[in-house]
Amino acid sequence: MAGLGTITLDSLKNTSYDSFSFDESICGILFDYGLRTAVFDDYPVAESFFKDNQVQLINNLEEAEEMGLLENGFMNGIPHYHIKQYYDFVGEDHKLYISFASCISYLNGNVIPDFSQIQYMQQEAKGEIYQVGVWTEQCIWCDNNGEYGFTQLLGELQTQGETLCGIRNTPSNSASALSVILNCCTSCLYGDNSSRKKVSFKTLPNAISLDFHKVMVVLGQNGTDEVHQMQLQNINYTPVGMIGFALACCTMVPAEESIGSLLYCNLNKDDNFQSPELGFGDLTDNIKDNDYSSIEDVNQIRRNIISMAGYVLPTTYKAKEAAVYLSNDQCLSEGDYKSLANNRVIHKLRRIIKSVMLPYVEGNVEMDPNTGKIAVYDAALITNALNERADAVLVNSKGQAQVSGRIIEVDLDSNILENDSINIDVRLVPASSSDIINFRETYEIEGS
Repeated sequence: MAGLGTITLDSLKNTSYDSFSFDESICGILFDYGLRTAVFDDYPVAESFFKDNQVQLINNLEEAEEMGLLENGFMNGIPHYHIKQYYDFVGEDHKLYISFASCISYLNGNVIPDFSQIQYMQQEAKGEIYQVGVWTEQCIWCDNNGEYGFTQLLGELQTQGETLCGIRNTPSNSASALSVILNCCTSCLYGDNSSRKKVSFKTLPNAISLDFHKVMVVLGQNGTDEVHQMQLQNINYTPVGMIGFALACCTMVPAEESIGSLLYCNLNKDDNFQSPELGFGDLTDNIKDNDYSSIEDVNQIRRNIISMAGYVLPTTYKAKEAAVYLSNDQCLSEGDYKSLANNRVIHKLRRIIKSVMLPYVEGNVEMDPNTGKIAVYDAALITNALNERADAVLVNSKGQAQVSGRIIEVDLDSNILENDSINIDVRLVPASSSDIINFRETYEIEGS
């Protein structure tokens, strides 16, 4: 049997790495300052570390402060607040990637979202980021013939996710897949220039129908005076939000667990999240008269309706006195990729597959000369290597398997002569689930 050229694994530019991170706890935060002007004025330290879209790796709040991200300082303290949220909840040093960028462009006077910085962050992080939190003052909703509709924001974030992850039901070989957790402007509709911002939580549009499976939208915040004072300094009274808490939950729980876990993710575990609210409703610059839509004023039926429309919000349970949790871990989709947990497990498995296939670069793959298909012996070698690596890596910190069932195998019908590719079929059953997820990885052949 003749050797067949080389397998090329890097069809996505700048996403191929010599090492692979299997640590699903690693997060990043991208702060969008595109609607602000002269954002670095009077903040030379922050400017030196973060101007020109720089990406910085920190391990604790003190390192962030040394880079100029101080309380009540840069961007009226928003970055410091979320980084502090994150490390207070995690309770120890941990990797966290931070970046600032103007994530907008303009077309005919209209704001067009551009979050290509997410790709750059992942490139600079060498693919380590499993979930990136996006904090932006861009609006999620607009007026659509008298009803709430969606701006281009969610579609742009889905596009960035697909660029790194691959498009669903389309062969992919990405090792840098991540999910996007969004904290955006929910306090007004796009184009609303009035001084009073009104948005009703009773008429939110259905986001699940968008089928954006790489995006999670988190509504809500801790409604303290400190938070409200920061919020009223934001463009369009954008809620301060809770992106730091959401990412901390991603760090605290393994990939297969929901970040709404009642076991691990009580946001009020240190008595510092006692006033959950949506953060929008009826807002002016008069803090005393504002209605931020306290969760206590949103009954369980309405919370369920909001959740069924695709949004994650802070919620409480009668059996858990004084505790506050994220309502669930859903993404804006139904089916296989409907939850953040499913996406995180799949993203981890993609990295496992590519780490096994990488040594085949510049190597030979044997082919059956009679059929033009991959030789059974080579297919078996690759299949065994994939399953051995998955057995070793698809486990959580307690040594428990992160999937209930799994089959990974090289497709023996991969016709190398005809298609210049090897197909790897994957069927897995997520933990605590009876649904089977199917996906396929494809690796291109050169020199055939």
